[in-house]
Amino acid sequence: MDKRRMKKLILICFCLLVACRPKQMKFEQSKWNKSVDGFYDYRENMVNDLIENHLQKGMSYKNVIDLLGEPGNYMDIEPNEIVYEIMVDYEWNIDPMEGKDLYIKFGKDSTLINTRLEHWEH
Repeated sequence: MDKRRMKKLILICFCLLVACRPKQMKFEQSKWNKSVDGFYDYRENMVNDLIENHLQKGMSYKNVIDLLGEPGNYMDIEPNEIVYEIMVDYEWNIDPMEGKDLYIKFGKDSTLINTRLEHWEH
């Protein structure tokens, strides 16, 4: 294969990789809880902006709930922690195969002390 064809092939592969990753967007409260058939269409695209620019250490529990709405009801979480589902992929299965969740940890005074984004696969 000559150099020109190799460069074109590399460029096409790069464009496909960039086009397939989630599009990042600014956090919009009105879109955060919008779901279709139980799937949140915008959360994965907004979560980075949310963590970097909107969830601040020292923020009160009430302010977080006012911003994001009620968290998911998960049984296996730490005390003083809430979780928001970011995305779930079932592929062709009835059980989830992959997902992302946003964990928000509060101190004893009910102020935000930490956030973490967990990506899981089965």
